[in-house]
Amino acid sequence: MDLQRCRLFDDASAHAVTALAFSHASTPGQFAPRTLRLAVGRANGDIELWNPRASWAPEFVIKGGRNRSVEGLAWTHSQDGVVRLFSIGGSTAVTEWDLRTGLPLTHYDCDAGIVWSMQVSPDGTKLAAGCDNGSVVVLDVSGGRGSLVPLRVLQRQKARVLSIAWRGNACVVGGCADGRIRVWAVVAAVSVGEPNGTANTSERAVGRIVGTMRVDKAKGEDTLVWSICVLNNGRTIVSGDSTGCVKFWDAHQFALLQSFVAHDADVLCVTANAAADSVFAAGIDRKIVRYSIVDSKLRRWAAMSNRLLHAKDIRAIAAYESKNLNLLISGGTERALVINTIEHFVDGAFRKISAYPQAQHAASTGDDDASLLIASWTDNHVKIWAINSFTPDAGTKHHKRLVASLVLANDENITHAGLSACAKYLAVATTAEVKLFVLAYAAPGGFKVKKVAAQPLAGQGARMVAFGPAQKSLLLVTPENKVLVYAIGQSEDEELRELAAVARGSAAKDESDEEDESDDEEDEGRTLAYAGNINNLAFSSDGSYLAVSTVGGRVTIFSYRTTPPHARHVWTLPHLSSTPTAMSFCPDNDTLVVVTGGTMQVLQFSVAEMRFTPWSRKNSGGLPREFEKLVEKCAGIFVAPARVSSAIAGMNGDVIEEPVNKVWLWGATWVANIDMAVNTAAPPSTPATKRRRSSAANGNGNVVIEPPMTRRRRMLSKE
Repeated sequence: MDLQRCRLFDDASAHAVTALAFSHASTPGQFAPRTLRLAVGRANGDIELWNPRASWAPEFVIKGGRNRSVEGLAWTHSQDGVVRLFSIGGSTAVTEWDLRTGLPLTHYDCDAGIVWSMQVSPDGTKLAAGCDNGSVVVLDVSGGRGSLVPLRVLQRQKARVLSIAWRGNACVVGGCADGRIRVWAVVAAVSVGEPNGTANTSERAVGRIVGTMRVDKAKGEDTLVWSICVLNNGRTIVSGDSTGCVKFWDAHQFALLQSFVAHDADVLCVTANAAADSVFAAGIDRKIVRYSIVDSKLRRWAAMSNRLLHAKDIRAIAAYESKNLNLLISGGTERALVINTIEHFVDGAFRKISAYPQAQHAASTGDDDASLLIASWTDNHVKIWAINSFTPDAGTKHHKRLVASLVLANDENITHAGLSACAKYLAVATTAEVKLFVLAYAAPGGFKVKKVAAQPLAGQGARMVAFGPAQKSLLLVTPENKVLVYAIGQSEDEELRELAAVARGSAAKDESDEEDESDDEEDEGRTLAYAGNINNLAFSSDGSYLAVSTVGGRVTIFSYRTTPPHARHVWTLPHLSSTPTAMSFCPDNDTLVVVTGGTMQVLQFSVAEMRFTPWSRKNSGGLPREFEKLVEKCAGIFVAPARVSSAIAGMNGDVIEEPVNKVWLWGATWVANIDMAVNTAAPPSTPATKRRRSSAANGNGNVVIEPPMTRRRRMLSKE
């Protein structure tokens, strides 16, 4: 078997991080809820949802589109505990997202120019949006999902409201483009039950500007107040501006307490810890500076330390604290997420999640006798590469070659794409429609791509596509979590068939699940609408079985028949502890391999016996720690077929035949293989002093992990 490394996807990396938001407020005295998630906004309009409790497993992506960006994110909770997500980005509207489908649930047009900033009140009932014309629009979001009711438009001034924060539940503080910080009274303090000293607004001041502060002016131009933060005690306002200054203000007297010039350029983001004694600021100069209070009585602060963890601008920062989590997350133009801690900010270890997509963004097809085709996609662009291709006209062999490139006219970003095993069809899906193409060889050494006129696919969006057995059908997973089948070549007036059993079976619980599932897991499935969404499809080699997994950790096996399309429930696997990120059938058509995202477990199931295989019972809990602690999760699986290998043994030339069955796993920055013909014995836990270039579980090398390489080279591994 040849293992080759080809740099094909340099343009497939994620876009800049523009916004960060945790779904829950910090609770230092309690454990973090199971439903805690981090929303990450990207410059291309994508919103990623990450699970910090499951070792930063990526769970769901809301796809953006052309000329869209995410400039602000906010969470709130309805009365029944269901989480709600809002965003803004380069438009006049505030959008609430349907976390089940990944589609907009509702829009509210503020009718006040572009919305620059947004934040939800601490009690989760109101949302304030700072607009281009100088207005602050306050919306009532207490009515539940899809409810955005205008409450009032606060007193207008002339400058854009670039940043906004709530002071209690009665006032909002806005940083403006004219170098001023303004405080508006939203409601009377008495009406929201504010404690004494947090807000002192009266009924007569509601809707008006009750305080103004002015930052320094530089070079005769107005200073832009890019970031605002109000500490939890309600006594102090912190601002960051375009001069590189971080200023601390008295929230009651609207007077300057202290000013620091610890940055060399604009301060774009500011956040604070729950105890209100530490503030973190970052911006264009790439530094994260920590300010700590040194005299609580006199309210004196000092710039205590800074760290340079990013290679480019930092555009967003977020903090969260609980009994079991202490997090400081930052991101920006570098595109990677940096995970640090508040408690050990100065000298603690940090993790950097790669900018490359954590989910699979490439599909391949081909065999040893033909060119291997790889299709990669990003935004609305698809590229098809040929590996080890041969050009008959020129008589040359190419290591890699771009043979086709497509740019979709759709505004929506591509959600998924797939190649048929015969290398004849290419399917590309967005949330608005699915397109089917035919690939045909065209001299010299290229491919002609022709769209198939498939009327049933027009207007039918999908989150995932997969070709069925013998490439006679195409399976679609719709945003509503339905599984539809398109028979390739069917008549135009024939509708898509729905595999209702798949949607029912993947959502149903069996008796063992009801016994094992805790109240917290039930609560997670109820409050996170996307927990039941299908995230993986896998066919067995002969097409007799279809495996379906969901974000919530449920894997279901169905028997599958092509004509007419029909699926019947066979077995629901034991409920997994975290999201399955990849799965694949072995060539024996009976064994299923599943990799989970939280603890990076490699599980092997026998469908015929409906239980773990002997290898999985012995080895799934004993994989090398280096593998289990990988930051980037598994994005794909390739199971090498069992075959007979020949080896010369001894002087007499006897041939020993032995079966070989290896599983190849890969993530954004690593490749690993596991030989499932032998047992894995995890080495004893010892402190690591230096990261090794590779590691093996034992002397036989049955588990090998290859970390990312820094030089272009071809690796040839003969088995």
